[in-house]
Amino acid sequence: MLKAKFDVFDVDQWLAFFKENTPQSTTQNNGALPSWLTQAEVSANTLKILSREVHQLKATAKPLPTGLKFSIQSQELTGDVIWQGEGNGKIIAKLKNLIIPKVTAKAEAPVKNEIKRLSKEYPALDLEVENFEIGDKKLGAIAVNAFEDGDNWEIQKLNISNPDFVLTGDGTWQNWTRNPNTALKFTLQSESIGKSLKRFGQPDVVRGGKATISGQLRWPGSPHEFDTSGLSGNIQLNAEKGQIVKVQPGVGRLLGLLSLQSLPRRLSLDFRDLFSEGFAFDKISATAVASNGILRSDDFYMTGPAAEAKIKGETNLKTETQDLRVTVIPHVSDSLSLAALAGGPIVGAAAFVAQKLLKDPFNKIAATDYVITGTWDNPQEVESKKEPAKSNGITIQ
Repeated sequence: MLKAKFDVFDVDQWLAFFKENTPQSTTQNNGALPSWLTQAEVSANTLKILSREVHQLKATAKPLPTGLKFSIQSQELTGDVIWQGEGNGKIIAKLKNLIIPKVTAKAEAPVKNEIKRLSKEYPALDLEVENFEIGDKKLGAIAVNAFEDGDNWEIQKLNISNPDFVLTGDGTWQNWTRNPNTALKFTLQSESIGKSLKRFGQPDVVRGGKATISGQLRWPGSPHEFDTSGLSGNIQLNAEKGQIVKVQPGVGRLLGLLSLQSLPRRLSLDFRDLFSEGFAFDKISATAVASNGILRSDDFYMTGPAAEAKIKGETNLKTETQDLRVTVIPHVSDSLSLAALAGGPIVGAAAFVAQKLLKDPFNKIAATDYVITGTWDNPQEVESKKEPAKSNGITIQ
């Protein structure tokens, strides 16, 4: 039996050393321990791997006919892992916890890497985790099945689940020499939009709400090289019964625009109170198309007790800017009819009949168009002219 204890153990440096100094003829042992070694125990206060750190590690490795079995305990990873060495190998992991820490400060320095084909020798993956976290984002349970197929790495199953949402998906990492990219088809069903956004690091943006989001997305490079600046695909959104809360600029970012809190002061009538705490919605629906990091929708629609809003235009996910045309129609007809009723039954009845015959003229009078440009943190809203608006050479019809 082999025992080893380290204060700091750098896996990346050791892997590079063995790759440079191990003869090719001696590497084809399916990753098993030498025949004379029946068990290995390793402990380290800090384990460095893939530019991240694992702390208080204790690991035991035992040989299997075709590989190794690891029992691992640490602050970030706890559970059992089996390595099968045939072909490019396969990792079978059943974990209690998997917390992927942030990269070390040295690795966080901004470096723009060229998108290119990576080494094609990737193992198959069968992963089940009870508690999965990325940085400070607590995402719940995760299950992943993936395997190599020629130059592709097929993501057969991706499931993430917690009390607030369930995300399912499948896709392909096309690890080609030219145009390597990742394609993912997904469906996200949320029982609480607000709590789901909090798990993704956006708290206090939405209260309550249920939603279904589905679509297909593609981005350059491998799955871990996700970058919105090169994102393409399509998305469908349906949501109901929630509230986009009043937020300060810079908090909630793009979603903050949908609270409409800065628009009422420009309406022909003063309905400031309707949006003072943000926009309560009964329904939101939209389809959107992304192309190289620019997201466009021509049919975004939301309605609630106070008003309905229609949005057309695009937002740049890389520069965090937008060019949107917004039509806001306050729901004021019932209030005005009630006010008319105070003048007497005849006046109230006349107002009610006028509303029905003229198809809500009060709402149409109060309807206002806006053009929103600027950044997500500092949106610029101006009342729109009736002719098509132009901004940065783009015309929104």
